[in-house]
Formats: sequence, structure tokens, C-alpha cells
Amino acid sequence: MSTDHKSQLIRNGQTDFDAWFEISDGPATPEKFDTIFQGYHAVLDQPAALFPGELYAAYPDAKFILTTRDPDKWVTSVQTTIFTAVELLQHMEPEDRTPLQEFFVIWHRDHVLKKFHGHDAFTNPKPIILEHNENVKRIVPEEKLLVYEVGEGWTKLCQFLEVDAPSVPFPRLNDSESFTNVVIKGLRKGV
Repeated sequence: MSTDHKSQLIRNGQTDFDAWFEISDGPATPEKFDTIFQGYHAVLDQPAALFPGELYAAYPDAKFILTTRDPDKWVTSVQTTIFTAVELLQHMEPEDRTPLQEFFVIWHRDHVLKKFHGHDAFTNPKPIILEHNENVKRIVPEEKLLVYEVGEGWTKLCQFLEVDAPSVPFPRLNDSESFTNVVIKGLRKGV
């Protein structure tokens, strides 16, 4: 099963950057989502996670999984990963940034913060995750939504998706350490 993830932006480049800017600027139509998600069976993480209402309107028959975690741990994680990366990139001259780096800065500075208007995310991010989680719960009907903490493992997730649980251990990917090792170090090197 193919899954669209923010890492696809690296592979698809400017085409996806422009499409996500169009969606963020509105309107976020089903046709725009279909263009980005063509060939995928699932989507996760940013940029898509910022559009729960629009995604539910576009795909009302889909199942939605809201992954949750301790809000204080999320704050620590986002401050040491995403915010650090944006900070590093903002100190570079725009003409010295790669297209991916430029997208990262513009997306997080101009689009993510716009979606969470009223909050200074860089100094007080905790309300963002709390409001996001409640917003998803308000938008997506209970029978279409799994509220899931990653540490819960395969059973609850696979039951919701109506698939058999794999016989391999549950993976631990996309954590702060991995992000720092790959993204932050790469940004410091000018990747």
C-alpha cells in the first residue's frame, strides 16, 4: 500500500509544493487532493494533517487515524525538530536555499502558522496540538475515527483498519533523534 507522506515532497518537488500552496490558500477542493494523492492509498503527516475538515469533505468514506501523544512531549519534539530546522533555514539567504528548503521555510512560516492563527507557535505551541486534536474529533464522525497513541502497537490499529496484524515488531520511525540526524544535520551542511 502506497502512502503519501511529507517525504514525497522531496521526490515530487515543485509540482507538489505548488499544489500544497494552492490548497492552503484555498479552496481545498477534492480535485486538488486527488491530483496530489494520485496513486496513494493513504496519507499521513504534514502537509495533509493540517486539513482534516477539507480531507473529510473530500473523502467522507475514508477512515481517519488521529495519532496522539503527551502534549508536553510533542512540544519538546516540535521545538527540537521542525522549529530548529525553520530557524536554521531562516538564517540562510533565500537564494542560497534549495527548492525543498525554501518550501520548508515558506510552508511553516506562512502556511502552517496561518492555519493555526492566533497562536505564536514558536513560543507557545502546546495550544496548537490540543486544538488540532479536538478539531479532528469534532470533524470526523466517531465511527470513521481512530484516536491512537503510537505506543499502543498493532492490535488496535489493525482492528480499526480491518487487516491482520503483522508478525514483525511495531516500527519506531520519524522520532526526534531520526529527524535531527537526517534533517537538521543536512540543513547545517546546506543540503
